[in-house]
Amino acid sequence: MAVSRLDLIIITQSEQVDTRKLSSFPLDQLAVYANLVFPRTVYYQGGFRLHTDLLNMLGRGVSWNDAGFAQRREMHSVWNLPGFSGIHLAAYLLPLGFQCAVINNFDAEADRFAELFASSDPPPLVGISTTFHLNWTETRRLTRQIRDRFPEARFVMGGAFVHDQVNNGAPGSFLKTMAKYGIHFALSAVNPERDLVALLTWYRQGARGQPDHVANLLHNHSGTTGQSGSLWHPPILGNIPAVWDQLDLPFVHRTLQLRTSAGCSFSCAFCSYPEIARGFHDQEIDNLDAHVRSALARPGVDRIIWLDDTPNVPKERWSALCDLFSRHDFEWFSFLRVQYIDDDMARRMRDSGCRGVYLGLESANDTVLKNMNKKARAAQFARGLAHLKKHGIKTMAAFVLGFPGETSETLRDNIAFIENNAIDFFTLKEFYYQTNTPVHRDRALYDLTGSGSRWQHATMNSDQANAHKLAMMLEVKNSVLVDPDTSLWHVAYLYDQGFSFDMIANMQKEINAIMFAQINGCMDDNHPGFARIKNLLADHLSGVRQGCQRS
Repeated sequence: MAVSRLDLIIITQSEQVDTRKLSSFPLDQLAVYANLVFPRTVYYQGGFRLHTDLLNMLGRGVSWNDAGFAQRREMHSVWNLPGFSGIHLAAYLLPLGFQCAVINNFDAEADRFAELFASSDPPPLVGISTTFHLNWTETRRLTRQIRDRFPEARFVMGGAFVHDQVNNGAPGSFLKTMAKYGIHFALSAVNPERDLVALLTWYRQGARGQPDHVANLLHNHSGTTGQSGSLWHPPILGNIPAVWDQLDLPFVHRTLQLRTSAGCSFSCAFCSYPEIARGFHDQEIDNLDAHVRSALARPGVDRIIWLDDTPNVPKERWSALCDLFSRHDFEWFSFLRVQYIDDDMARRMRDSGCRGVYLGLESANDTVLKNMNKKARAAQFARGLAHLKKHGIKTMAAFVLGFPGETSETLRDNIAFIENNAIDFFTLKEFYYQTNTPVHRDRALYDLTGSGSRWQHATMNSDQANAHKLAMMLEVKNSVLVDPDTSLWHVAYLYDQGFSFDMIANMQKEINAIMFAQINGCMDDNHPGFARIKNLLADHLSGVRQGCQRS
């Protein structure tokens, strides 16, 4: 590779689940750690396997952990689906004169990272997006692996984990951990793009002195640590040139993730996002059109996942967006507030390319919905779902279990709702108690104590919610369970890879049947589900080959 000058290599994401560690746990104590492995994995050939990796093993004969980097780029992993943050930063920086290379999944592209880093003179900053990080573990793993080969590497962190730790924790403690792991810079803003430009400019000019002029920066530089003042920035939306088709993104297949807005106009009691985002910010429709054209100008790209939290509110804007989408030839997925969908809107969504939506229903019990401040009733959800079903739009409904007011009786309403409303895919996840959310202000009302994944209130505790989750997984028959941590992205990724929705559902049903048997203690590799998945994959490959021959 020729010597070039890169300002930044941004690592968007990486494999978040250490299946080797999970597989080291003793099977005779499975009940103790079942919540760690189910529903995200199944046990096969001596280890716990992510669902996509089971497809690798049954279809390709090799597991992710045993494959090389080049092979991994052709294998199945949700983290191979192009993420948003790295591509967005590269698109923002390019018109400003900065060269940014994107590593989408470090664990499939570590060799490409090494080539890019070694070929840049001088060495670039290495950015790590912490959007999906829950603690320091993944940042520590990435920096150690990179520093083992490139001890001169200098790191900058940014994203949701940094923001949460700095703004809801102790900045001094964060700085100490940065120094411990050899991380030089961290940007704590929600929208840190402008701060990153200031940091890259200082770094390009020789990194002399201290970067105290860079807002929202924690730094561990030249033997000193420090923190600059905080400054709010609005999100970068469409007010930048549309250069998606000019970026070097060898990992892109058919799908890109974009957004038309940021923030949320609602105030659900369990969610901190509306306050963090400071309201709702949208992009002008005419400006968005140029970005859609640029994205679709990339060879092969004909699918978009819209990341907006509430894209169909207000209704007038959603109508205009569907009109825009209709002017282009592509398929799309999005999040959706289903209570606002009528028959005409569902039809327009389908006609404009919508293939599937993620529905954060959270509950089908009206009392719990009121406690959540969801501004909706279960009957409204059911009406919207019926319209989507009529027009062939696939649905994934997410449920939160154990919010204050939840009881075993209210959870029965969730089961009945899933069974009776023709939901294609569903996810279940326990309530996660954050102290920067509205429910924390009302904690005395519910006798709510604890934090994070460990909590209790007047009607339930976290252990009971987990037990109910496992029971519900086994009981629901008329919808297909998907891991809540990958949810919509799991389905959209497999669709990107050429699987039909029916194929995805059938494979997932078999995976779930294996998982349910394992929850009940049967860890046998001879479960018939493994053979059925292998046959499904063989049929799929045969169809792909026949299609290639015809073309």
